[in-house]
Amino acid sequence: MRKPELSTPDLTARIEAMIIAGSLAPGDRLPAERQLAAEMGASRSKLREAIKQLASRGVVISRQGGGTYVAAPEEVEPVRAVFQSLAPLARNEAGYWRDVMEIRKSLEGDVAAFAAMRADAEDIARISTACDAVGKALLATDPQDAPLTPAKLDVRFHMAIAQAAKNAVLYQIMTGLETLLASSMADSLTHLYRLRAVPAQLDAQHRRIMSAITAGQPDDARTAAIEHLLFVESQLENIERDAARQKRSSHALQHINPMKEKQS
Repeated sequence: MRKPELSTPDLTARIEAMIIAGSLAPGDRLPAERQLAAEMGASRSKLREAIKQLASRGVVISRQGGGTYVAAPEEVEPVRAVFQSLAPLARNEAGYWRDVMEIRKSLEGDVAAFAAMRADAEDIARISTACDAVGKALLATDPQDAPLTPAKLDVRFHMAIAQAAKNAVLYQIMTGLETLLASSMADSLTHLYRLRAVPAQLDAQHRRIMSAITAGQPDDARTAAIEHLLFVESQLENIERDAARQKRSSHALQHINPMKEKQS
């Protein structure tokens, strides 16, 4: 029985998966149209449409009379450089985490949903391993320790999901965000570790995201990812308010004590 022909979205996802897996590296020329269509079991017209869509998103570059190529690293590095230049702000500027969280909320719900639709067995294994590793670090790390290891493992977990999404553009953006995410997460965990119950809650949220992806439930994966980020955001806002209240109280006491000394 003849297999059904792949649709344009399926072809787009297949080519993106080849790029992410390394079968097609940055700078590589795509196989000839006839060959690639035969390998994928698709019509040449649908393949042309898929390549056109990839080109419009910057994943591949079509050169007149010269074929189609995977976007070269130098075309991606400027994006990474921009995010790297922002990392010190994420570490040192009070409240900058809000901007980082805004970006994450706009991206990671869809990333998780795409992963739920497209993850294969290897992706699931990678996500599961990363989830177990960050969970172990979250639950074992002393709240007084600098949380660099959990932060790095947290990034690895989110990047495993991004890889499973098999969207080359999103993956490139997430790769560019990696340094900024690491800085943001380290700062977040420093504050969140002050609340003893939070590490276990973070671990449970990660596992809900992973379970939805494993079950192939994109809506649930998107919801779990966004709820996770909303939880982190709400906890940081509470910590920020408590710190501001403590600062006001301390400032008031500094003014009251000198007055008492004068009266005595």
